Amino acid sequence: MTRPVAPAWLPVAVLVGALAVGVVVVQLAHSWVEAFSVSPVGLLTGAALLAHRWWRLPVVAGGGLVVAATLTSVGAQGSTVLGMSLSTVLQAGIGVLVLARTGQRDGRAALRTQGDLAHWLAAGLAGPLVGVAALAGVFVADDRELAPSTLALLLVAAVLSQLLLVLPFLDVDRSPRPASEPERAAQWGAVLVSTVAVFLLQTDVAWAFVVVPLLAWGALRLRLREMVLQLLGLSTTVLALAAIGVGPFGLADTGDAVVEATQLLLFLLSGVLLVVPYALVAQQLRDRSAEAHRERELVGRIMASATRTAIIGTDRNGRITLFNVGAETLLGYTAEEMLGRTPDVLVPRAELQSQADAAGAAPQFVRIARALSRQTTEARDWRLRRKSGEVRTHSLTITPMSDERGATVGFVCTSEDVTSRVQRQDALLAALLTEREAVQRLEQADRMKDALVSTVSHELRTPLTSILGYATMLADGDFGDLPAPVGQTMERILNNGERLRSLVEDLLVLSRVNAGALELDARPTDVRDVVRSAYDVVAPSVDRRDLDVRLELPDDAAVVDGDAGMLERVVLNLLTNAVKFTPDGGRVDVSVKLEPDEVVLEVSDTGMGIPVEEQDQLFTQFFRSSLAKQEAVQGTGLGLSIARAIVDQHGGVIGATSEPGTGTTFLVVLPRLLAPAPAVEPGARRVDVVTPVDALDALDARG
Repeated sequence: MTRPVAPAWLPVAVLVGALAVGVVVVQLAHSWVEAFSVSPVGLLTGAALLAHRWWRLPVVAGGGLVVAATLTSVGAQGSTVLGMSLSTVLQAGIGVLVLARTGQRDGRAALRTQGDLAHWLAAGLAGPLVGVAALAGVFVADDRELAPSTLALLLVAAVLSQLLLVLPFLDVDRSPRPASEPERAAQWGAVLVSTVAVFLLQTDVAWAFVVVPLLAWGALRLRLREMVLQLLGLSTTVLALAAIGVGPFGLADTGDAVVEATQLLLFLLSGVLLVVPYALVAQQLRDRSAEAHRERELVGRIMASATRTAIIGTDRNGRITLFNVGAETLLGYTAEEMLGRTPDVLVPRAELQSQADAAGAAPQFVRIARALSRQTTEARDWRLRRKSGEVRTHSLTITPMSDERGATVGFVCTSEDVTSRVQRQDALLAALLTEREAVQRLEQADRMKDALVSTVSHELRTPLTSILGYATMLADGDFGDLPAPVGQTMERILNNGERLRSLVEDLLVLSRVNAGALELDARPTDVRDVVRSAYDVVAPSVDRRDLDVRLELPDDAAVVDGDAGMLERVVLNLLTNAVKFTPDGGRVDVSVKLEPDEVVLEVSDTGMGIPVEEQDQLFTQFFRSSLAKQEAVQGTGLGLSIARAIVDQHGGVIGATSEPGTGTTFLVVLPRLLAPAPAVEPGARRVDVVTPVDALDALDARG
């Protein structure tokens, strides 16, 4: 529920005041027409506006009862009481409905804008029209004819009552007085002196309008609230003098009373309709002027504080009208030097031509600005020349200014010096280009290296094969028995030759991997056979070592779609590393496990392991762990990178887990091919395999 805008006793006090005024009016009036002419219907409207919105109707109805009681107390006839009461209620009710729709603040009807002024005038005209019509209807129904002059008098009186008496109850502006105290005192004194002189010393109606220019003076220079008080004082004085028959509007007991009352009310009405609109418009103009001054002051302070941003304003012809402190700082010119000139003096000719070509305009700043304003308002880099001749890069934004019709009246250019940023970007671009060239050279060198490795490996394979063949024949005694020392030497030659051949093969595979030319002869392959073949290769070296090497193969075929030779190279590499990095007395386990869609190969050992911080480099070409180097374990660092490339080509994955001093476990996961395994050729060498069942039996036997 809305709170009342005034204390609850205030509307009651206003009603009591209206009752008192009504009694006085009735006692002093010569006729009911005069009484109605000065009826305080505006006080009743004000009392209703002060009340809570749920109490406004009862207040208006109470005012009608007050009027009826007042007239009845002086012996008025029933039709007169009914007509004036009904007219008063209608006027006040319509006034409340109209004024309650103004731009309220804190729930109070206001008189601040042109719209509020329209509501105030509507309330002062619509209510009296309806009220006088109702009054006339009552009297016509009572077979009493009203003269047109009487109706006019009633209408003017009602309008004046609504317009004048309701003013103190409206919320008007409380802004500071525009006039100085001496001017304010002079205006008040002039109105007071002229009122006394005219209404006490003169009887000519024309002299009364001497006060009107003084009221206009106050309307233009004083606050609206002050002028409302002035109007009330003037109206009260004039009405009081007229009631006792003094002054040019004195209501004498003659046949011309209606005319005299009409003249009086027209004078007061003209004063009200002059003062209130004038004062309201003047106050709005002062408010807008003050707001414009505040905005101008704010813009000025913003421009003065924008020392790092150049702000340049031009008219429609490109002449500079604004050159702020930031523009002076960044460009070296003063505002006095630049006002009236065009920004062309700030732009080198080559830059002006470049910007004109980009915008599709003539090489003049104003033409470029017009073209850019039609295309985009985004910032563009411009090269501007300082007064010293130094050329700096600015990020410049050009924004058009338009009038109320949408026509361009000028441009606002804002810019920041971005020379340092552009220099950093240029330096970064140059560094990127240099880096790109270096990368290209490295790629070229890498391609040359791969080509060299491939060529050298191919060239080494043929003589190396020949050397190993003749060395084998010598060692086997094809050319006669060799002395014992020579036989031992030949064995070393064969071992190192095999190492060299293995290196050559690795280099050939590596060159194909790097070239993306690693081709597979894929066919259904049983991984168990691959593991057995790889074990056959390392078996001689295992037999010479104190190692526990165990194979755990499933009974069912572990078939994959792969290249048996390449997969054997993977297993051989993992198995060789496990044997090589595991000291005597250690253990190496090779197992193949079947999953629904995968074949899992696991090779684990109890060797020296790999440091944790080096495990992410494990599959890098030519990588060898620090422990392998420390223990002087021979190797090239190519085997695992080749193994990973082969596994990737088969659509599988390879990984490792390791701890120094504990051992290493490699896992190879390959897609399983659900097809029968190829038959083992007759006479193929088999390896004793420890199946899962055999392993459990062995553990049971150990107890």
